[in-house]
Amino acid sequence: MKNLFALFFVVALLLMSACTQKVALEAEKAEVKTVVDQFEQVWETEDMELFSRIMAHDADMVNYGTDAAEYFVGWEALKDAVGKMFPSFENIKITVKDQVIKVHPSGNVAWFSQVWDWDLVAGGQPVRSEGGRFTGVLEKRNDNWVFVQFHNSVPVAGQAAQY
Repeated sequence: MKNLFALFFVVALLLMSACTQKVALEAEKAEVKTVVDQFEQVWETEDMELFSRIMAHDADMVNYGTDAAEYFVGWEALKDAVGKMFPSFENIKITVKDQVIKVHPSGNVAWFSQVWDWDLVAGGQPVRSEGGRFTGVLEKRNDNWVFVQFHNSVPVAGQAAQY
C-alpha cells in the first residue's frame, strides 16, 4: 500500500509539473522592450493609431507627464491630451539611455525605467529637454503588452532638500 501511495504521489507530481507552463522571460522582455521603444516612435511620428495599440484603454488608469497639469486619469483623457500635443510639436527626436526592463516570473506584468533626452521644435523654437525620467508598468493582455501606467518627470537641478 505504501508503494502504491508513493507511486501515485510521484505520478501526480509529474503531471502537475508537466502542466506548469514555463515563461520564456527573455522573450517576454524583448517584446516589452519593443513596446516601450514604440512609445518613443509614437512621439517621433505622431502616430495616434500606434499609441492606441500600445496603451490600455482603462477608464481608471493614471499617467503623468512632465508638466504640473499633465495628470491623466483614463484612456480618453490621455488620448485627448496627446491629440492636442501632436500639432504643437515638430521634428521630435528622442534619445534613450539607461533603459532597464523587468518581467515578473508570471510573464504577465513588466515594469521599466529609462532616461531620455528630447529635441523638438515648439512654437518655431528649438527645445531640448535632457535627463527626463520615464517609468511605467505594462500588462500582457490578449497576448499583447500594453502600458497600464507611466510617469514622466524632469529632475530638478542640484538637490531639492539637503540630507
